[in-house]
Amino acid sequence: MSAICERAAAQGSRVWIDAEQQVFQPTIDRWTVDMMRRFNTNGQALVSLTLQAYLKSARITVENLLQQAHTENWTLGIKLVRGAYIGSENRTLIHDTKIQTDGCYDSIAADLLTKSFPGFGKQNFPNVELFLAGHNSESILKAYTLYKGLLQKGETPPPIKFGQLLGMADDISCELLAMGEKAGKQADKDASAPMVYKCMNWGSVRECMHYLVRRATENQSAASRMESTVGVMQKELRRRMGF
Repeated sequence: MSAICERAAAQGSRVWIDAEQQVFQPTIDRWTVDMMRRFNTNGQALVSLTLQAYLKSARITVENLLQQAHTENWTLGIKLVRGAYIGSENRTLIHDTKIQTDGCYDSIAADLLTKSFPGFGKQNFPNVELFLAGHNSESILKAYTLYKGLLQKGETPPPIKFGQLLGMADDISCELLAMGEKAGKQADKDASAPMVYKCMNWGSVRECMHYLVRRATENQSAASRMESTVGVMQKELRRRMGF
């Protein structure tokens, strides 16, 4: 992992450490915090950990990480997701409803962007970089609108990036890119244009099988999004054909 981080730093890349079930997560978090302590010392987050918002402990985890980053003077990198292990996780650790999970996800994103977590003022808020990963268009667009509004008010919210899985929620990715193109024609081009990433797996079928099975399980509800996605794709097709 040290060699990967050193190579990533040399080529200007970033490293996001994924999340697992809670039986494994405390050890992964300790390793990731150690790497952030070592590599996130130049005001940027070379390494980021993944925070699952469906966990009831998510906000407390953020508060503890913020305090640690502030005390030890390193940049906290957070990739915020909803969560992928509801089928195999200890159910008591997870919010009782999807509405609660959505609220946790949105409130963490908003409080990080506005530097509003308890115990910190805007002047002493630790350095944070936020990566919002998800396929919920409402949450993604809400966060980007907040981020852009803060910039327009002259405030300095933490840097924010967005990501979706390759082949899923491409309409969200394209909408964010379209916003970036629009911002590119304005004076706030560099500040507010969203950075959008697409996640893809790489390797042999054997090496990627666990990832593929996880995505299949996680996205069993993807069919519910197809109606809106198909509508967006039809609209874009008509636009390209000049109708």
